[in-house]
Amino acid sequence: MNALNTKKQLNTLPAILAAIFTGGLGFGIVLPVSSVVLENIGVSTPLIGLTATIMFAGIAIGGPLSGRLIELFGIKRTLAGGLLCNALLMICLGLYISLPFWFVNRFFMGVSFASVFTSCETLINRISNNQNRGRNLGLYAFAFSLSLMIGPAGLWLLKFGTLTPFAITGAISFISAFIALFMLPSMQEKSPSIKFDLSFLKKIRLSVVTMLTAGFMEGALIALIPIYALRQNFSPAETGLLLFAFVIGHGCFPPVIGALGDRVGLKNVLAISYCLGTLSFIAILFFPAKIPLTGLLVLGGASVGALYPLAVGLLADFLSNGELPRGNAMTTFFYGLGSILGPFIPAVIMHFTVPKSLFIISALLYAALFWMILLQRKNSPY
Repeated sequence: MNALNTKKQLNTLPAILAAIFTGGLGFGIVLPVSSVVLENIGVSTPLIGLTATIMFAGIAIGGPLSGRLIELFGIKRTLAGGLLCNALLMICLGLYISLPFWFVNRFFMGVSFASVFTSCETLINRISNNQNRGRNLGLYAFAFSLSLMIGPAGLWLLKFGTLTPFAITGAISFISAFIALFMLPSMQEKSPSIKFDLSFLKKIRLSVVTMLTAGFMEGALIALIPIYALRQNFSPAETGLLLFAFVIGHGCFPPVIGALGDRVGLKNVLAISYCLGTLSFIAILFFPAKIPLTGLLVLGGASVGALYPLAVGLLADFLSNGELPRGNAMTTFFYGLGSILGPFIPAVIMHFTVPKSLFIISALLYAALFWMILLQRKNSPY
């Protein structure tokens, strides 16, 4: 995969960052705002989780579809089309609150998100080389995390009406689509091969497991922290603060991942992230008051925010340039799969047990993966 020249990078990278920022903003607003709206109209927790799961199913299915769209229409048109579709779907979500309509709407919203993510990651690969790939991925992950930090503001905007947070996000998505159309170069990209290959999957297994976990944890925590907080008798404003603490932590780690990984190795950074998350989520069970909970959610968010860029970095380290599109397609699929499972499984368990089970599940998962990393340290080809 040939990198673009420096001048084109300077023109292209800001448009990519604007697009992924917009995608993350929609992500960060839709999940918590939708959860609170549905909770307030009396929808059960499993159904709330299922509405988020439907969106992530759209992401998983939309990944391979986006590859085909890129092949047919080019990266720029696919990205702009995804942003425009997302804008329209956002506005419709705020205009018409109906559970059956939201199921359909959020599925197609997931497909539009997938086209944004796939296009942006393809462009990042196209403009990067071995000297700047880590930096570009760090900026990409930071832009996404920064938008997630802003996402919980949608909870505060609800006091101006249900339509307000969705309409504002839709307007931003319209603007970002036109930025992409005018700033990005016209490029075609072959759609990646998606056929199942056990040996290839084994080769990238650490990236796959990490991306699966990233999708699961992001989907579960962003969607269900508001439910946990409301059921622990926090006010809506306090709920927004707690979610904001999580996404602040989510955005703190990506800018330093490349530098830290260069010093101690990406796999070691991954182990540190799993250990940090395990300790943070266990501590939440014993310190549920607002002040310690806020700090612990920052640490937990940092551990979750590290996973996506680490997965991408590990993928780039162990695949040739020609294999990267296929590897990106597979990890995107597993990210979508994890995101499907993330909001729904913990929501069902919370419904039948206690709200704190959200963090029990998170701690157990992270502890198991930390142990897996330790066991594979000597024998893994990574």
